Amino acid sequence: MKKGEIILVKVEKIINHGYALGRVEGKVIFVDGCLPNEYVKAKVLKIKKDYLEARAIEILEKSPFRIEPKCKFFGFCGGCKLQNIVYNEQLKIKKVFVEEAFGRISKIVNIKVNEIIGADNEYFYRNKMEFSFAKRWLFGNESYSDEEKNFALGLHVPKQFDKVINIDECYLQSNFSNKVRNFLSDFLFSRNISIHSLKNKAGLLKALMIREAKNTEEKLVALVTTKYEDNLISELSKSLKNKFPEITTFVNVISSPELSSTLPDRIINIYGKGYIIEKLFDYSFEIYPETFFQTNTKQAEKLFGFVIDYIEEKIEDSKESILVDLYSGVGVIGIILSRYFNKVFCYEEIESAVEAGQRNASLNNVNNIHFFRKDLNKGFIIDTNLPSEKVTVVIDPPRAGMSENTVNSLLRLRPQRIIYISCNPVTQARDIQKLSNFYQIELIQPVDMFPQTYHVENIVILKLFSITS
Repeated sequence: MKKGEIILVKVEKIINHGYALGRVEGKVIFVDGCLPNEYVKAKVLKIKKDYLEARAIEILEKSPFRIEPKCKFFGFCGGCKLQNIVYNEQLKIKKVFVEEAFGRISKIVNIKVNEIIGADNEYFYRNKMEFSFAKRWLFGNESYSDEEKNFALGLHVPKQFDKVINIDECYLQSNFSNKVRNFLSDFLFSRNISIHSLKNKAGLLKALMIREAKNTEEKLVALVTTKYEDNLISELSKSLKNKFPEITTFVNVISSPELSSTLPDRIINIYGKGYIIEKLFDYSFEIYPETFFQTNTKQAEKLFGFVIDYIEEKIEDSKESILVDLYSGVGVIGIILSRYFNKVFCYEEIESAVEAGQRNASLNNVNNIHFFRKDLNKGFIIDTNLPSEKVTVVIDPPRAGMSENTVNSLLRLRPQRIIYISCNPVTQARDIQKLSNFYQIELIQPVDMFPQTYHVENIVILKLFSITS
């Protein structure tokens, strides 16, 4: 078998990242562009020692669950890999992702995963989108001027970090978001504003961020540039106010031309508060351009609601207990759960997030919560005389999971329960395996925060079963 060869393959299932797994001549093959149990003609793209990579070029036997994707950019943009599958099947696929992550990594026998909590809104659910400026991805059946080739605002083609698809519609955020993005794209293109290039460190435009509060309808637009251009921003500000009075705040994020990321050096508030307010349950939260906040507000309510129901049912005398919130961000989880505990200790590395958490606590009159700036790569220490049965830890780390030092800190603390929330079941299962000498899994509850994509959020609740070393 060689690169470029056309082969026939019956795929078995979809794995993480949206690829279908099959076998050819006893060798594993990952095929892009097909669904479970489909028989396809595929072109070999890569040959590795242990596996092959291929792309389906013809579906010979279609899955009964295959549907026509809504988005015309499906298959080019990497945002919605599962959009061609009926939604109920997406949920089944994601449940299998979780089962296999824990069965393969944690080595748990007879694992029981609850039915996934699905979303009411399959489309237009995201409260935040970030669109990149770059050179345009060119479709073969279209013609482009030289100016168009060098300007695009949209989403990256997978593995093509220097080019983006110049999208005019996206089904992940709202129609309002589509209108704002398209307006800004036309406005900046018509004025021949330069695109930032990491290669020569030149150019102005990096990205556009749109944030929408689903429960308060406040809206933030952030234009990310390498420097402040007064005339351009003033003109754009007036145009946005006239065209979109719904925008409650507009900011200009200044990000170094030396960086490929949009990490801010400073944020200039052009009009409005500089942030939006979102509500979850009875609580309000300040959301700034750089704030981490669950991107699906309505599903976040289901996720946190599940945790609340568990605490109310399972944790006796929680008002005499302490909650430790690791990777606490702006304090969303700690604040929401604060009414169920005597004290809440929040640990977060990013200084601006700690400060935002303190403001959010004050905004909601939550007085039993304490924020600490702490690099959790170095672990943590809780100064409390309470026995372990009075301590609950909630964890919501980045995709990479917990550091080794944080895992060891947990083992020293040995709280009665650990509520582990993760957007990456693979690293979550890895971390839980390290805790398995002292903790048993009480339940596993997936939540679909990201319809049409292969991503899945997962809650695992662990209970201490041994207090011996």
